[in-house]
Amino acid sequence: MLCAKLVSLEDDFPSTRRVAGDGNCFYRAALFALLEHVLAAPDPPLGESPGASPRGGPAATTTTPVGSPRGAGAGVLTAAAATAAAQAQAEAGLLPPAHDPSAYRGGQLLLRLLRSAWFKAPDADAPCDVSTLERLLNHSADSGDVIRFARSLTVRELVSAESFYEPFIPGCGRDYTGLSLRQICVRHVLPLGFEVEQLQIIALCTALGATVAVLDVAGSQVGAIKHGPEGQRGPPVAWVAHLPGHYDVIYPARPLDVAPGGGLVDV
Repeated sequence: MLCAKLVSLEDDFPSTRRVAGDGNCFYRAALFALLEHVLAAPDPPLGESPGASPRGGPAATTTTPVGSPRGAGAGVLTAAAATAAAQAQAEAGLLPPAHDPSAYRGGQLLLRLLRSAWFKAPDADAPCDVSTLERLLNHSADSGDVIRFARSLTVRELVSAESFYEPFIPGCGRDYTGLSLRQICVRHVLPLGFEVEQLQIIALCTALGATVAVLDVAGSQVGAIKHGPEGQRGPPVAWVAHLPGHYDVIYPARPLDVAPGGGLVDV
């Protein structure tokens, strides 16, 4: 059945980019697709999103200097202790944690990539290419920091608009039953390796200020849905396929949008 669905989509989506399947695949796929879009056609508003904050609040990255005891130069043991401290802060109700060295490093890596794409970094003599993006998000030890940053952004968006996101909880998996939104953030959103529900997808796309289309191939019927900031119109800037237990980047053969019923329409 799945193979038949994939074959039926080949004319509309002839190319796919496989993403590492480690529970973080949606974050990897969405970030890769969005950043690839920025590298191909620089989009200043989208490029500024990682350094901005959701809903006008303080920046979602921490302000811990890289060379500080909580930064990248602190050594493995200190970094591990700082990460544990960040998790303890989250469990104590501070979301996202005020000092999260991994999220900070991930945010800095993304900003550096965006700046080099536009010749903005003093030490960058050429723009980044897709191979740089692959190394950062799919093959690099740094990818965990980037994913942690994306998860931190997602948490910040969720807790900044609890009344908006709480109605989505009943539609999540059984692991979410009986949990408050903040408990979900601590147990399922902030830690690496936990798969997403629609709750996280909406929050991440909203936090990044970008519209991402998710093509659902895992359900009984193939359909697509757009996720992004409320009121944002126009076709999605990136496409992701939802396979059973996994997400990959997909590339439309031509400009496509999503109709109200989930069908595909030419732009």
